[in-house]
Amino acid sequence: MLLIWILGLAWAFWWYEAQYLKAFERPAYFGAEGVAPPFEPGQVQVLHVWQAGCPCNGGHQAYVDEMTQRFADKGVQFARSGQSSAQTLPGVLKKLPFWPIPKAWTDWPGAPAVAIWDAAGKLAYVGPYSDGAHCSQDSSFIEPVINALLAGRRVNILNQDTVSCLCDIQ
Repeated sequence: MLLIWILGLAWAFWWYEAQYLKAFERPAYFGAEGVAPPFEPGQVQVLHVWQAGCPCNGGHQAYVDEMTQRFADKGVQFARSGQSSAQTLPGVLKKLPFWPIPKAWTDWPGAPAVAIWDAAGKLAYVGPYSDGAHCSQDSSFIEPVINALLAGRRVNILNQDTVSCLCDIQ
């Protein structure tokens, strides 16, 4: 009986490690081909790539809700990708239209992450929200990108090596 309990405990640890522990602070390469944005060009567009149940989401959820609302008020359009079902998504992500990850991005490194297009429909940024497991207005990579695009400046951050808290997209 003790052997069965030990084997069960070992399997549970292995399963947990395979699902979640590998997700934290792992090296990732974000490289993107210029794909068309989720909506017709004309406004800056942001795609939230999200996977419910990912432990990495916790440090981003409040920021994503606040930032999405603030920039939507400035005319930025938002969509979501990754997980197709909205039932288990938090906050504002439930209300955003779903846009499947393009075939050209089959090697997308994980979630939570983001893609941003300028008003002309040109891809400007792909990558994580920030460099750690927590994101805020002060630590965000994407907020300066969106502000630059809204000011009419060009941004081109399409290939980057990073260490981010990411989970596989299922």
